[in-house]
Amino acid sequence: MKQKNIISTIIISLIFISIVSCVKDITVDLPHPTEKLTIEGTIELNEFPVIFLSKNSAYFDAIDTAYVNDLMIGSNQATVIVSSNGLHDTLSEQVVSRWPYYAFVGTKFKGALNSSYDLKVIYNGKEYISTTNILDTVAIDSVNFDLLGNLDSLGFITVRWQDPTTTGDYYTIYTKHVGKQDWFYRPFFSMHLIDDKLLNGSAMEFYPITKGYERNEYYNDFKDPNDTTSFLDKVCYKIGDTVAVKLSKIDNNGYQFWSSWYRNMITDGNPFTNPASVKTNIQGENVNGHWIGSASYVCTFYIADSVNIEMIY
Repeated sequence: MKQKNIISTIIISLIFISIVSCVKDITVDLPHPTEKLTIEGTIELNEFPVIFLSKNSAYFDAIDTAYVNDLMIGSNQATVIVSSNGLHDTLSEQVVSRWPYYAFVGTKFKGALNSSYDLKVIYNGKEYISTTNILDTVAIDSVNFDLLGNLDSLGFITVRWQDPTTTGDYYTIYTKHVGKQDWFYRPFFSMHLIDDKLLNGSAMEFYPITKGYERNEYYNDFKDPNDTTSFLDKVCYKIGDTVAVKLSKIDNNGYQFWSSWYRNMITDGNPFTNPASVKTNIQGENVNGHWIGSASYVCTFYIADSVNIEMIY
């Protein structure tokens, strides 16, 4: 019996060795993707237009600082023009306090209510165009701070507002930790996008509003490795914080971009759904990105304790 077991073990070992010896390394040369221009442009109420330009990258390319910097497109490579009501502003490249730290920024006019803005980007002899609108603002009616579970100081924010009776209103929510962040960011959890399709003319609310951050994988990979801040402290606001929440009304083109962006994120890598591509609202050949105007209402407040909010402006 023991002899049979030994023979069986030898046979299995020989079969395994034979299979392993048949394994062959295969090298696949993946085609390099067609170069695309990426435009990330916004113009907000009472703010100059800001445009970031870059090139796309191959999925498997090695990423380092030099590689990423090479993807950025500066004023020596492209011309960016924003026009409105017969005025034309050729944007200049400036250093900004947000990754990738270089952007095309306007100087001649700021966003105004009920106005239309045309974008033209000239790059590599080609033109890319888009139009966006700044609509009426919608005021924030109230804000609340809600403790998370049994925590004594950490929690999330709720914002409420009244939707107009007109149909087809689209909103985005951004948040800023005053004194800690220079820019408004999308909340960490959930979509920052909502429409009035089901609640037209009704009271609306957004919850939970968490802290936001720079959602860029390259940027996040190079954060301070000595940062010991807990996950909850990174995503929750706490008693004693001063917070600014921005409720922005956007047009349908801007909504379609963000809606498709979220569908793409949700279906990415899911074998049970069809992949959803991001819909750019830029016209041109081989281009990604967006040009979005925002009519924003900003509410700034101090979290005094678990039940009291002190409005600043």
